[in-house]
Amino acid sequence: MGAVSYDTYVRQLRLLATEASRGRWERIADDVHAALNGQAASMLRTLVPRQVRRDTGSFFTTGAVREAFEQLLLPIGVQPDTRTYWDPTCGAGDLLLAAAARLPLGATPARTLTDWSRRLRGHDLQEPYIAAARMRLLLALLERHRQAGSDAPIAPARVAGAFPLLQLGNGLQELQSRGTSARFRGHILLNPPYGMAEVAPSCRWSSGSTSLAATFTAAAAAALRGGGRLTAVLPDVLRSGSRYRAWREELAGLLTVGQIKPHGMFDIHTDVDVFLLSAVRRHRGHSGEVSWWSEPQAATGRTLEDLFDIRVGPVVDNRDPRTGPQVPYLTARDLPAEGEMGLPERVRNFPKRLIAPPFVVMRRTSRPGQGSKGGSRGAGVLVVGDEPVAVDNHLIVASPKSAGIDRCRELLKVLERPETAKWLDERIRCRHLTVTAIRALPWGPEDEPR
Repeated sequence: MGAVSYDTYVRQLRLLATEASRGRWERIADDVHAALNGQAASMLRTLVPRQVRRDTGSFFTTGAVREAFEQLLLPIGVQPDTRTYWDPTCGAGDLLLAAAARLPLGATPARTLTDWSRRLRGHDLQEPYIAAARMRLLLALLERHRQAGSDAPIAPARVAGAFPLLQLGNGLQELQSRGTSARFRGHILLNPPYGMAEVAPSCRWSSGSTSLAATFTAAAAAALRGGGRLTAVLPDVLRSGSRYRAWREELAGLLTVGQIKPHGMFDIHTDVDVFLLSAVRRHRGHSGEVSWWSEPQAATGRTLEDLFDIRVGPVVDNRDPRTGPQVPYLTARDLPAEGEMGLPERVRNFPKRLIAPPFVVMRRTSRPGQGSKGGSRGAGVLVVGDEPVAVDNHLIVASPKSAGIDRCRELLKVLERPETAKWLDERIRCRHLTVTAIRALPWGPEDEPR
């Protein structure tokens, strides 16, 4: 059983659309409201197995994230009359529904359908999702006409053939073909798959296995004609992760970025933090520096990098040989939530670099809002002792450049501040803290601590 099981819901949508097109609203008004507001995503979780959803990247944009997306779209009446919207991974059409709410109505539902069918296009690899998107857009059109008092019927043939520019197809290939031929003049809407795939050898900003969301977004930016718009929901690792620095530079070379809005979790069912991007394809030139995150600095301008050497622990336990001297071995599982500890009891043979106490360690795996074992995000643990330690690569190590244990205790106070956790959540919402982010962490006012 795969995405084809979603056909069960598509049949319900077709029945609703048929009834609505005949003006029979007294029995279906509540059902239509549900179909346009979250039900498609709920039925996806009910009908399509979780593994199939993951394999196909099927996570529909609904609830708070859709509302945030809608706020980035141009207000009604602002967009040009020639505006067209294209969602290359349209699913059941949630982003296209957000765009359709910005489109004007014609004198009759039939005339609006003719107009919207030219303006709205989409692609998806799953035929049931395309069918659902067509019917939901038709329901949205009919509902708006009903509220406007112009709910004339639509012929059955028009219902069956609604929105022909929503087509079964590979959206990434469609974007890439536009990037090398006739570019798209309009507005690309994007909530791409978040999985990983190999990029082409010709890719300028990455190699090997890379986020599909990054590949789709770069292709979308390249596919736009000058003045075209891009609005996207993307995993936060693209905004804040060190690995995607070159991707961010690639986009800065193509787009004038209007807004970058960290959002938090995609939804309660999808444990991925996302951000929203709004940008315009430039006609020529480079936009210069893009502020992908805010980095408020302390009054002194000092950061942790000024006072500490920051690095990832050097031990990759499942890869490094167990040779050389036997030494204390520090792992994330042996840490308290915060505070101080002596040398770890765990030992390991390790022939490479050891780190001499005192030093402070932070867990790399870190959920926004709260850290491991109930501590605050970025909470540190001071390690003291008289032997060098092998430190696991799931930990970030801060070794003081001067002042020894006193400087380390000052760092613990900095990491305990609510302002520090807030800064980290704004700077990086993906699941791993990075050395780059920790190095840039503001130290604090000159007198707190000294």
